[in-house]
Amino acid sequence: MTRHVLFALVGVLLVPVFASAQQPQKPPADLPRVLLLGDSIRIGYAPLVAKKLEGIATVVHPGQENCADTPSTLAGLDKWLTAANKPTVVHFNCGLHDLKFDKKTKQYQVPVEKYEKNLKEIVAKLQGATPHVVFASTTPIVDARHAARKAAFDRTEADVKTYNEAAIRAMTAAGVPVNDLHRIVADGGPDTLLGPDGTHYTPAGYDRLADAVADCIKRQLYAFNPPRLTPPASGPDAVTAYRKAEAAQDAAVPDVFRNMTVPTFPVPASRENWNTRRPDVKAKVVAALGDTPTRPAKPKARLVSAEIRPGFRLDRIMLDNGLDGEMSALLILPEKRTTPAPAILWLHSSSFDHRQLLAPNTNGGAEPLGVTFAKRGWVVFAPDAAWYGDRNGHGPAGATESTTTQQLSQHKYHLWFGRTLWGMFVRDDQIALDYLCSRPEVDVKRIGATGISMGSTRSWWLAAVDDRITAVVGVACLTRYENLIRHGQLRQHGVYYFVNGLLKHFDTEAVVSLIAPRPVLFLTGELDAGSPADGIRVIESKAGGVYQTIGAADRFRSVRYPEVGHTYTPEMRAEMLAWFDRWLK
Repeated sequence: MTRHVLFALVGVLLVPVFASAQQPQKPPADLPRVLLLGDSIRIGYAPLVAKKLEGIATVVHPGQENCADTPSTLAGLDKWLTAANKPTVVHFNCGLHDLKFDKKTKQYQVPVEKYEKNLKEIVAKLQGATPHVVFASTTPIVDARHAARKAAFDRTEADVKTYNEAAIRAMTAAGVPVNDLHRIVADGGPDTLLGPDGTHYTPAGYDRLADAVADCIKRQLYAFNPPRLTPPASGPDAVTAYRKAEAAQDAAVPDVFRNMTVPTFPVPASRENWNTRRPDVKAKVVAALGDTPTRPAKPKARLVSAEIRPGFRLDRIMLDNGLDGEMSALLILPEKRTTPAPAILWLHSSSFDHRQLLAPNTNGGAEPLGVTFAKRGWVVFAPDAAWYGDRNGHGPAGATESTTTQQLSQHKYHLWFGRTLWGMFVRDDQIALDYLCSRPEVDVKRIGATGISMGSTRSWWLAAVDDRITAVVGVACLTRYENLIRHGQLRQHGVYYFVNGLLKHFDTEAVVSLIAPRPVLFLTGELDAGSPADGIRVIESKAGGVYQTIGAADRFRSVRYPEVGHTYTPEMRAEMLAWFDRWLK
């Protein structure tokens, strides 16, 4: 049994095209198929969506055939599904035709009660073809412009809202996400995005809709086939193999590196002694990050897409970092909030981006971690670090570089200006925190930070330099740098991970100590070459000693798992949730 070491104080089908340099190129036959159904609004954005998903998915749709109202959509489903040839995702809408109000008969084309019933039938049929179904809310009407058409029927924004409410009820009952295109148009300004007839869109309006639809579909495709990492070996045999490999590596380390030492970080003798020393420690830690530019005075965000899901709302935003572009990010807002809620700043690892927050069977559990957080009533914000998410391909060389090559270019670029890449990570995470604190839904006194691996390190470094973080949970990657050097394992971390001059003063126990007296929990496998266990023990002793000295022993906890490697286990997930339940209540 594993022992825990605890330190506690169709008609026309669009022709597929190949991917850009940023996307893996696949033959069209190997790409997932996406079926778009809907009225004339879909006809307007479908070609643009297909372009935006080149190399990612083959987009199919009924061309200029208008799917019209819900009875017409029901009648055409078999034909369109057959033509789509087993679509992975179906994105559909009905509403603008259903809510037509005949001026002569004073009747709606499809009464709202019948509309809701029809939607349930449509969804049931679509879910028989694929579990990945998305409904798009009906887009706004500019009443005066529509009335000026002097048609035999009317449409009003009030009716759009009534029909959308019925649609959301139906989709929530069926577990179908709603791509809230109505909100996208409202955010961009209906008077600006809609054309003269008050119903259809300008080119800019259709492009804005296409961005939202493409972004929503990408999320569905990610959930359909999320990237997976092979779990590291665990158990007694893994311990034996790890210790053997560690001994061999230790023997290969030259004496000059094996015997190097870092200045000792003494545990303070008293609370007063720590209060006196802390400002100097923090100044040295901040200086190690480099000459990070001043953050924007006010966060500036733009909405890319918005979804309504059972239990929460989802906003995909781009957040301006005021220096080298925008940060892609995901915001989750639980429903039925009556007061400002606790929030989690979820920071991704080096292997994933913000999308992993909604992926099943990750982060130590079957349920997506973002859903688990939302069920607890917590607001969640997940920003992407440089070259992750939509930031990929937006470094110094643009689309000609991505991932590792972009990382190296950004490292070189920032070095010329006296910055470290890790310092820029921390700066971006502080900008994300600025945004989170600006949201009226958030209780700024109850914000937790967490992540695994690189996300863990982002969490505790951020909390060390920014007192707005209330509580921290770091899963894996509790690294003491001296021990990493002595074991010859610098290669375990990319160039983004390193700071300037820290070891002239002390090691990471000083960084962790700056979090005191705020609660911090570390959950680390001992079979992790990137976080040598002997270094973790030093951090436990030193940082734990700080907590003990200032009378906050119960707020520092470190659990080491002797037979576990660099991974996120269900037990770790339970520990993380319990920690935030306790300290963010």
